[in-house]
Amino acid sequence: MMKEMYLRYKNDISNKKIIIVSVFIIFILGLVFGSLYITILSNDEKKSISDTVNNYINSFNTISFSNKLNIFKDSLISNLVYFIGLWLLGISVIGIPIIYIMTFIRSFVISFSIGGIFAKYKLAGILASFIYLFPSKLIILAYSLFLAIYSVNISKELCSNAFKKKTLNFGSFMGKYTFLLLVGVLICVICALFEAFITPYLFKLIINLLK
Repeated sequence: MMKEMYLRYKNDISNKKIIIVSVFIIFILGLVFGSLYITILSNDEKKSISDTVNNYINSFNTISFSNKLNIFKDSLISNLVYFIGLWLLGISVIGIPIIYIMTFIRSFVISFSIGGIFAKYKLAGILASFIYLFPSKLIILAYSLFLAIYSVNISKELCSNAFKKKTLNFGSFMGKYTFLLLVGVLICVICALFEAFITPYLFKLIINLLK
């Protein structure tokens, strides 16, 4: 059953090469601009970012259970808002440009964050970056791209039908589209749990290596 569902979703977007390429171009541009932006900051701004990164990682050394709950809540809410936003934009005729902007911002933030870690810890930042990204943020990022592509495709279909004044049967795609959102919610919960209860432990293991 899961294989059949996977094949149906794959077929829905496999023939939308222009959409896939455009989303990935925006994503890559965000990564590039995020990595370049940190290099043009002033020394004071770089020091501020370095201190923020250092405080963030060192905070895991004495993290309490209530802090972990706050991390879980913040991660869950931010990712849910993002996924729900993409989903809602997909059923909007004006959603396409905003989806591209959201994709750019997300990749920019990830790249900028990694750049901040490297600026602080140099080569040792490779390990810190791996823990920061793997696996929760990579999973969220991958599903964000998939949902963005699917949402752009649906928004494009809505726009096309609106211009052609054709009636669209929402029932034909809303079931699959809603299922994608529910999968996104489940992913958000799992990744938030990992970030709150596993990631701090991993950072705690490497804090001495980063000093």
